[in-house]
Amino acid sequence: MKNQLLLLASFALVFAGCSSDEETMPTPAAPEAATYKIINNGNGGVTTVSDEADAASLQIAQAIPSVSGRVYPSNMPIVFFLDDKILLSSITTESFIVKENNVAKGGTISVNEASNGFAIFTFTPKHAFKPNAAIDIILTTDLKDDGGNGFDQQVSYNYTTSALQPASFDTNGGFENGADGVNFIGDGNIMTSPQGCMAPFEGSNFGAISTGDHLISADDAIGGASSVMIVGPIAEPVSSITFNYNFLSAEFQEYVGSVYDDSFVVIVYGDDGAYTEMVNSVNLIGLDGNTQCTGFPGMADAGDEYYGATGWLNKTMSFPSVGANAHVIFIATDVTDQIFSTIVGVDDVSFGN
Repeated sequence: MKNQLLLLASFALVFAGCSSDEETMPTPAAPEAATYKIINNGNGGVTTVSDEADAASLQIAQAIPSVSGRVYPSNMPIVFFLDDKILLSSITTESFIVKENNVAKGGTISVNEASNGFAIFTFTPKHAFKPNAAIDIILTTDLKDDGGNGFDQQVSYNYTTSALQPASFDTNGGFENGADGVNFIGDGNIMTSPQGCMAPFEGSNFGAISTGDHLISADDAIGGASSVMIVGPIAEPVSSITFNYNFLSAEFQEYVGSVYDDSFVVIVYGDDGAYTEMVNSVNLIGLDGNTQCTGFPGMADAGDEYYGATGWLNKTMSFPSVGANAHVIFIATDVTDQIFSTIVGVDDVSFGN
């Protein structure tokens, strides 16, 4: 009898212990609320409705990614070239929605001014997308331009992410180590010899991206219009980047000053934020900023015999530190059309903190 009572008491203690554990088990934390940090560089974003004569709906001239249903690297940014300025107060978590596996994501939205004065809208997530994640992007009709006009209808994109190769770019700023720490989306490649008028700035190699189809690789530009080169990660915190670039285009000279303004955009992002800048474009370079190029394979694409290049130009971008584990994203995009291609060479990349 005594043994039975002891056994019953032991069961009671075990049961009580289990009940206590269940009562004190922590509740899973709710997902972090999605919020946006909005940075306006230039006059592409406005604070009030200022163009009351404008009755045209807002439209996307070019998007990255522009093709839904495909697989893209997990750290590829989301970029929209709009056909007007954007009303900053209309950018909310309800009007612009990014979801990862159906969970809303916050991050940094940079609004830059293109050469035509219109907005370049760039989103980078606060925390990088996971590999093999389903990404959904929704732009609602509540996003407005400077005339108070929205899209005719909701616009949406979707894609799946892939993992990046686990290599560092810390010692490959001249691309002499080939593709170490370098990922291309679209038509991009490490060029290992001079290409007509475009030779390496220094050393033997340089990175290049084009807005065309298999001009410098076996791949096509995204949607026939944009290509991306992603370099990184950079271990130390980054607050500046210096590089040399060479901008070559079939849009010179006949399309200078037109809406067909091929552009070169650079995005830097790390653990603590992001920064975007439109570095140059056909219209900004103009008639006098380029000289005729010859001998680049595949050019002048669908244009006339003349295609021009700037030669190597030096660029330094300074910004509040984006933190460590930074990546730099170089984008060449064909705005409005999908012909008359542009090629951008990049070399001698270095970082400051």
